[in-house]
Amino acid sequence: MKYIGLLFALSIGLTFFNCNEGDESNSNGAELSYDNGISSAPFFEEGVHEAAVRFPRSIMSNFVDKTLDRVDFYLVNAPNNCVVKIYNEGTDQGPGLLLYEADISTSVRVRSWNSHQLTESLVLTGNELWISIEITHDERNNTIGCDIGPALENGDWVSSDSQLGWSTYRDFTSDAVNINWNIRGVLE
Repeated sequence: MKYIGLLFALSIGLTFFNCNEGDESNSNGAELSYDNGISSAPFFEEGVHEAAVRFPRSIMSNFVDKTLDRVDFYLVNAPNNCVVKIYNEGTDQGPGLLLYEADISTSVRVRSWNSHQLTESLVLTGNELWISIEITHDERNNTIGCDIGPALENGDWVSSDSQLGWSTYRDFTSDAVNINWNIRGVLE
């Protein structure tokens, strides 16, 4: 009977462990994300681009008084520059005010999950939150990782210096690529 109880306890513990195959982001706190693992990285032309995920009030209301402590994201190849950005509530056309920014260009790793510990944790109020990775390329390159889709609402926002404003990646590309960015917010 002791063994049955032990097996039951172990099975309960395993039920709460969630890890996608090939996923090494390993967070212990709650996680804000849309992606379902690593697939590839789309190509961006030379220039400055931002890949972002948007978490509306309907999601964020579940995390009032939690803190955003870390941003995890996957890079396939190295960009020339890489900046983590966090914005507050915006509109359906883009994020609001910039709340946090950190240039991490010298510390990124390729073909790997990258974790950036925020220098100041952000206390969540229930308002919308955008988490973005800004990448700069001096030539065509595929850097920021994505899953195989299908795209979820708010999982594939993009902005580029070659276009005005923000759009979904589906609308940004002529072939309507259907993905979610490998960008995650880790909460405490």
